[in-house]
Amino acid sequence: MHITLNLTTGCNMNCSYCYAPPKQREDMSENTMAATIDFIAKYYPLNTGIIFFGGEPLLKKELIASAIKMANDKSNGADTYFHYKITTNGILLDEEFLAYADAEKLQVSMSFDGVSEAHDTCRKLYSGMPSFDLIESKTALLLKHQSNAKVLITITPATVQYYAQSFRFLIEKGFRYIIASIDYSGLWTDEKIRILKKQYKIIATLYKKYIDEERKFYFSPFEMKLASHIRRNNFECYRCHLGVKQLSVAIDGAIYPCVQFVGRKEFCLGNVWDGIDESKRKQLYSISNSQDERCNSCAYYERCNNKCSCLSIQTTGLLNSVSEVLCETERALIPIVDKLGEELYQSNKAMFVQKHYNAVYPILSMMDDMM
Repeated sequence: MHITLNLTTGCNMNCSYCYAPPKQREDMSENTMAATIDFIAKYYPLNTGIIFFGGEPLLKKELIASAIKMANDKSNGADTYFHYKITTNGILLDEEFLAYADAEKLQVSMSFDGVSEAHDTCRKLYSGMPSFDLIESKTALLLKHQSNAKVLITITPATVQYYAQSFRFLIEKGFRYIIASIDYSGLWTDEKIRILKKQYKIIATLYKKYIDEERKFYFSPFEMKLASHIRRNNFECYRCHLGVKQLSVAIDGAIYPCVQFVGRKEFCLGNVWDGIDESKRKQLYSISNSQDERCNSCAYYERCNNKCSCLSIQTTGLLNSVSEVLCETERALIPIVDKLGEELYQSNKAMFVQKHYNAVYPILSMMDDMM
């Protein structure tokens, strides 16, 4: 189970793809946090991921420390234990906080869109000034403390032409785990889709180059598509577990099935004091897992990112409907990744074989990261 805690509506940036930038900051209280940790410890005590989110969660460093202490106090190492993650824009990262994160095994992920032309297009400070130089200066500090830190990059129609350049830039900066997401709510024209497809081809060439150099790295979405190609008879690329394997707690203690639903009262499942309405959770899960009939005849259905209810609700207004933009972007991506996988298999590259054909590689990789 992963449970996202929304600590504040405040932020110190003004990103163009925030869905509802707050006009007035609201924060989770210490009492609500205590009730949230009690709720998690009671219902989800085993190996639950507690994820700190915002706004910008580092605006509430003291609340983060308080939450981790409360959770640690409830952990006994056998029947109750948790792990911690945070997603930040990086502005408030400093030596003190990262030393604390290391001590508490708090995994830090940074949102950083790559080269300045891409990052500064969508991620400006509230003053209107660009933020690239400030964020770039924090990358070395983050990687010094957590060499396996994830970097999150968002691709928009306005920045798609920099996708491959940003991928190369982030690899060269030292990031080994790059999680790239498409902003499906953007205005994706046919021309922008063509540019995206061209960028995927360039990235495929770079991916092959880095495999040849035996670099260890993970790049989403390529890794999942490669895995689905290799194990196509026994693999489903993605399945949404809305409200079952993920929950999100709002600043007022209300519980939602995922972070993107927070604030939409029709999707509220309960609260941290009274618990969850199980009938409503089952109803939402059932709807989210019903298949869009348009997908029935699609050869890519089992390998497509078409089962995310958050994405569906953002782009279509329905829990189980697939947007045309998602269809077009998946159809652009999958054939390119399949061709890449076939070339790497034929060349028998050691790093590729280890990543995708050695069943114990994920364990060995994790052990290496921890050293």
